Amino acid sequence: MDENLKTLLLLNSLEGQGRKLWFALKRGLISHDELWKCNAKLFTELGITERTIVAIKTKIDMRWAEIEMEKCLKLDIRAVGIEDEDYPAKLNDLNDPPLILYWHGSEKRIPHKCIGAVGTRRASTYGRRTALRIGEYCAHAGIPLISGGASGIDGNAHMGACTSGGKTFAVFGTGADVYFPQSNANLFREIRDCGALISEFPIGSQGEQWHFPRRNRIVAALSSKLIVVEAPLKSGAMITAGFAAELGREVWAVPGRIDEESAFGSNKLIFDGAYPLIDLKDFFETNTRASAVFSNNDLKADPVSDIDLSHEEEEILKVLRFGGGQTVDNIALEVKMSAAGILKIIAILSAKGIIYSSGSGRYSANV
Repeated sequence: MDENLKTLLLLNSLEGQGRKLWFALKRGLISHDELWKCNAKLFTELGITERTIVAIKTKIDMRWAEIEMEKCLKLDIRAVGIEDEDYPAKLNDLNDPPLILYWHGSEKRIPHKCIGAVGTRRASTYGRRTALRIGEYCAHAGIPLISGGASGIDGNAHMGACTSGGKTFAVFGTGADVYFPQSNANLFREIRDCGALISEFPIGSQGEQWHFPRRNRIVAALSSKLIVVEAPLKSGAMITAGFAAELGREVWAVPGRIDEESAFGSNKLIFDGAYPLIDLKDFFETNTRASAVFSNNDLKADPVSDIDLSHEEEEILKVLRFGGGQTVDNIALEVKMSAAGILKIIAILSAKGIIYSSGSGRYSANV
């Protein structure tokens, strides 16, 4: 068994304390030999708690890492370590990237550019239909879809991608072998065939409440753009959106009815400056075109010359170039367009990477 992978499996099972020991190993503050001999004095000096020291000794004595690897082999689940070439580079943007990803599926790597779609489990018919269509559009555009495998919005987005021949990846808050919710078991088997089921939690791990925010940060990190389809104010989707914003990912939200509690969060994201997703066709067409010109919003000296802009797009861009951060109302004073029309153009220009949300419902030019 690979000694480095064996070490990562053990440390990953110790949560935050394991990460502390991994950094100590990388800095030469402790050797692999001292780790496996469970040098309690050195552990204490490194700030490892007595409880964790006991857990390490117990796991070493019971050959936990070796048994865990045997379980992976039996279930055809790969354990991908943080230094493995198949480990997604975008996870290194996190302050606490998982040391191990358990990987169950036909796809061995996640492409760099992916779209995340998240939302409430208690989705409306409108929300479910929209999530399904987002998955379908991702498939047709050749863009992998990332989500959390939950019922409601997540499940419908995955389903849309799978049934349309696309790639999709579900990040679990359980072990990669534990299907939760069970009602999505058939869907998870489909995802296995057209993508992968991914988890940082050991084999057999059940869905503890604290697991899901941990799962959400991975969804956010793997997404180039995150779409919040429908979400109440207090929800996992809003947590994911927060992670995405902190990581510098583009956050988009689908407008919902103002009297629907299930859309209070997604609507507030738009109010706070998230991009409004008001036309799926435009969103995916512009993202597909822009991907050949832009990479992570790094722009050429004169990127606009490479992209055809309509007269309306040029007018709005002109306002933002010379007027700084502007609200839709401010823009409307300068151009003869309705607010709805302006929002549509903003979505298109945002997808092209030409403008960005500068907070509090304001937009600025990137060029």
